[in-house]
Amino acid sequence: MRNTLGRGSRLTTVLLAGALAGSALTAVTGTASATPGAAAPDTAAPDTAAAAVVPSGPGMELSAASFTQMTVDDVGQRVWIAGDRVYPDGSRDGELVGVLYGGVGRAVASAHMAAPLSGVAVEPDGSKVYAGQSDHIATYSHYSGSLYPLDPIPAPADGCGRELVHTGGRLFFTSRPAASPEGCADALGSVGVAATAEGGKAGEVMYSSTPIHLEGGPGGLLVTAPERWSPTADPDLGIYRVTDGADGNLLEFLGERRFTEDGTDRGMDFRDADFSADGSVLAVADGVRGTVLLGGQDARFLENHYAPLPEGVAPTAVAFSPDGKWFAQGGAASGDAADLTLAFADPSVERQPLRISFEDEAAGHRVVPRGMEFSGDGQQLFVVTSNQEGTRFWLHTIQTREALAPSRIVDVTHGPAVAGGPFRVTGRLDLDGLAPTEAPRITVQRLNGLEVADLPSVPVAEDGTFVLEDVLPDRVGDVHYVLGYAGDEVHYRSEHWLVVETVKASSTVTRDGR
Repeated sequence: MRNTLGRGSRLTTVLLAGALAGSALTAVTGTASATPGAAAPDTAAPDTAAAAVVPSGPGMELSAASFTQMTVDDVGQRVWIAGDRVYPDGSRDGELVGVLYGGVGRAVASAHMAAPLSGVAVEPDGSKVYAGQSDHIATYSHYSGSLYPLDPIPAPADGCGRELVHTGGRLFFTSRPAASPEGCADALGSVGVAATAEGGKAGEVMYSSTPIHLEGGPGGLLVTAPERWSPTADPDLGIYRVTDGADGNLLEFLGERRFTEDGTDRGMDFRDADFSADGSVLAVADGVRGTVLLGGQDARFLENHYAPLPEGVAPTAVAFSPDGKWFAQGGAASGDAADLTLAFADPSVERQPLRISFEDEAAGHRVVPRGMEFSGDGQQLFVVTSNQEGTRFWLHTIQTREALAPSRIVDVTHGPAVAGGPFRVTGRLDLDGLAPTEAPRITVQRLNGLEVADLPSVPVAEDGTFVLEDVLPDRVGDVHYVLGYAGDEVHYRSEHWLVVETVKASSTVTRDGR
């Protein structure tokens, strides 16, 4: 099938978001129309000059005045976000918020605890949610929109902000005691692991003289990424796999990477990291280099074939979808430049990425560091944005299907519609962008009063045309046909309704083309 089944790479996006007013959650649907993007692409990457930039539409404003970490609970269908809430009198407390994106229960689940609150993680089965406190890790069970406190997990003191990751069946966390934020750069910190009910022991698994970030991955993968302690520092990123600890070592070392080995360039300026669905690739958002790709099992440098963020956009976040289909890059842009790029995880799919700009008082102005996560099925991308000052935050829910190329069923006509007689429908499937990998078919349903019949699907020819042949019901009146295309790896689904008025055999039949 030739690409001219498509009509170019037209981009129309519907972004679903919510707005929180007081304690009530109200859904808001915004329609974004394509506007020209003026961002210049990286010359070393695929040409992205034709990619349009669309405005994001409003988001759901969060009550927290800070953001530390987010995670997605696919079982409970919640986006969990940890931060501090500031009240009008200047007091504050830690707030753990779970925003519903499906399933049942109240739209927003929340728990309040001592400030500062930093870090959040969830058990894979959704049974427990963890939040970092300065002297322990708070634990909650979650059921249908309500959180119930459980026994806290002991942890060394932390004054710099914990990070929590659940991977390989274990909960890992950072600890870094400091009397003041200024002392965090020099304090000795550690990465610890919590005990398990099955007998897994608690303890420290490594120490660090600089703040360290954690990221988990499939198959028990764990990344440790230190912060730069000076502009010329060259911290080394480490990749590990969680083991059963039978040999006394809970972590198996897989590889490490320094971004510059000879000290002639600036080292890693870490913002975020995420593993691909199969663990073979680790994407790192680096403040100096943009997105850097490493081997997920050995930390070797990989060639980056993804379209980069527009020139001048500071990288803040990266995310692969767990279904293996999508890759997102987030940043902080100025003006109408794109803050978010959503593309196929398979870089061989030559389709312009979806580019979104967050530049609105009800949408935020930038993607916050570590502010992106996908749902498990890859159908939704959750993005946290903030204002320029970093004092207000919004949660956006982006339907990834909007990054698929459009499809349309067009030029549908039919012949004589005689009750009980043969009936012929012709039409054309119009696909934007690439040709599908498999020959498409049109599904057909016939609605005759209360009767619904699934008819055999019909093939689509190389030029996009198709022919449906049927026998009409033996009654006079309206018959409805629903023609559908289920979509494919790069095209969104579409459908077309055809209403046919049947006549008696002895009547004069006219072709009305409806």
